[in-house]
Amino acid sequence: TGRADEGGIVVTKTLMFAGQGCGLFRAGSGGSQMFYAYDKATGAVVHEMELPGGTCGNPMTYAINGRQYVAVSVGSRTTTAEIVALALP
Repeated sequence: TGRADEGGIVVTKTLMFAGQGCGLFRAGSGGSQMFYAYDKATGAVVHEMELPGGTCGNPMTYAINGRQYVAVSVGSRTTTAEIVALALP
């Protein structure tokens, strides 16, 4: 992702999801609240969004009733930790 405090990644059939880290693991890196979906074949960013905190863990994916979701833990030194779940279209 081009940042020193990268978050984990998860890969689905066609996409890769990655965050920018939360600034807790590498001193001075700061992290970021941005979360990205990349086209797995081309590497192009197909979606990006700001989360309520930096990604502090590896994203995971799961399905319920045929709908796929991506969940990731977020937080920072100044925000409360939480888990964010996103539904894929």
